[in-house]
Amino acid sequence: MKTYEVSAVLFDLDGTLVDSAEDLRAVLNDVLGSLSLRAIEPSEIRAMIGDGVPKLIERGLAAAGGDPTQAPALVGDFLRIYEANPAERTRCYPTVRETLTELRRRQCRLAVVTNKPAVVTHKILRDVGLSDLVEVVIGGDTLPQRKPHPAPLREAARQLALDIADLVMVGDNIHDIEAAHAAGILSIAVTYGYHHQPPRTFGADCLVDRLDQLLSLIRVSTPQSDRPSISLHPACSAPESLQ
Repeated sequence: MKTYEVSAVLFDLDGTLVDSAEDLRAVLNDVLGSLSLRAIEPSEIRAMIGDGVPKLIERGLAAAGGDPTQAPALVGDFLRIYEANPAERTRCYPTVRETLTELRRRQCRLAVVTNKPAVVTHKILRDVGLSDLVEVVIGGDTLPQRKPHPAPLREAARQLALDIADLVMVGDNIHDIEAAHAAGILSIAVTYGYHHQPPRTFGADCLVDRLDQLLSLIRVSTPQSDRPSISLHPACSAPESLQ
């Protein structure tokens, strides 16, 4: 079986490693309630997640009958509430902890690259028991640019002291895959999470239904300056079959 040969894996956070929808919904509803707007329902929240806090608030305002242009002014209130307890209802997706533990056992370096603020990201990783497994965190406020810009991925490579070609990006959103394409690295999309279009349309190198499928796809290699040649796992040759 042919595999991806990489030295490190970059993971998105929300929708990839953790299901944070209910914590985000609770805080969004606090903000909307302060404006006397209706609450967002569980069935609505997932379609609003994935592009950072400002976009989440903008979508919430639009859905609740408010003024979406108010979103930038409400970001501070949202973050103040959210940062106090960001993981009360947040949980890892199935097989996440086991997969990251096994990758580290194989000497694979791990990083999280997210559009969520770095402080909140560190708190969530700690509260769900992943912080000891993740070596580098790049948040949405670490750099002026955020995904889908490639700069956060390149910064992760810099902090890991690895060539960008030694990495693979794993995420649930098209922005994760677009950032990987722009950075010139491999990409894997998960079929669960908070995407706004079918993952098969992202243009990822591979799709997986569960994170532990990475263990049969990734072989940890010594760092190298040239991009690894790729032969896809048979399960990845027809990604639409995983939908």
